[in-house]
Amino acid sequence: MSGERKRPPTIADVARVAGVSQPTVSRVLTGNIPVREVTKDRIRAAMKQLGYRPNGAARALVQGRQPIVGVITRDTALHGYTRMLANIESRARQAGYLVAIVALDPADLQNATSALDLLLGQPILGVVVLDYTTYDERLKDSLGTLPISTVIHGDQTDIDVPHVRVDDRRAAYEVTNHLLSLGHRTVHHVAAPSRGGEPHVREKAWRQALTDAGARVPDVHRTDWSITAAREAGAALARDPDVTAIFCANDELAFAVMRSIHEAGRRVPQDISVAGIDDEPLAAAWVPALTTYRLDFDWAGVAALELLMELDEPNRTAGMPSYGLVIRESTAPPASTA
Repeated sequence: MSGERKRPPTIADVARVAGVSQPTVSRVLTGNIPVREVTKDRIRAAMKQLGYRPNGAARALVQGRQPIVGVITRDTALHGYTRMLANIESRARQAGYLVAIVALDPADLQNATSALDLLLGQPILGVVVLDYTTYDERLKDSLGTLPISTVIHGDQTDIDVPHVRVDDRRAAYEVTNHLLSLGHRTVHHVAAPSRGGEPHVREKAWRQALTDAGARVPDVHRTDWSITAAREAGAALARDPDVTAIFCANDELAFAVMRSIHEAGRRVPQDISVAGIDDEPLAAAWVPALTTYRLDFDWAGVAALELLMELDEPNRTAGMPSYGLVIRESTAPPASTA
């Protein structure tokens, strides 16, 4: 996971470019104290130049309202989204914000307009979108000029809003390399759903790691993130005597695959090594304990919210993420080399 945080411009930046004091910028934003038109023009020009979006929280507090932050997410059940949402809500509460959460499927925005209208009908000061790049122009048009921050993933570079990065690419690449380093000739993959016809970044990184190592790239077993699909993929792989290593797109899929391997009479890791991504709590308690890659979704959610709230004080930032490969019992050298 990358510590990259693209900081949005602040009032201090606007004041510096306009050549005025920060209180003067604040007066223009709140409208409570008259400011000369020529000064207003300079400040507005500086805002446009910097792409500054006024902090709605400050205006709401001046007007006696409790600020509300919107969160748009494609899912509320998967581990990563659950952790980000929980930490966004907790951090927002500490800062005096309310949080309104809406789940919008990027592939079904046409039927989600009522939920979006309900969110935007509230006095929303800004929106954290998880993940902004998966939505099309309809969502962007609906949000208009609302301040936005987002969490993006390892293969996304063309992003024009404040963001933090969860480096799925690095995670998948390192997990695949770990399995290859144990002596497995190749690594099979139980994949996440494709996004708009494009393979998930974790699948692309798995493929790249195999290609870089000169290893054979097997057929992908793609899922819809469901346990049922993962069980079916695991059963198919367990029937193949040549399969010695499997990388799953997340830990839940790995748990299901290991169950299917067990039911087929094969053992993890003696016969087949299995690894995942996320390091969710059950990974350490599973039997065998799951080798995985820890992604700090707690950090990502808080960091994205703080970008939106413009909280620049050192003691209130999210800090750096905790991430890395966690090697446990579910991976080992193949039986032929053990």
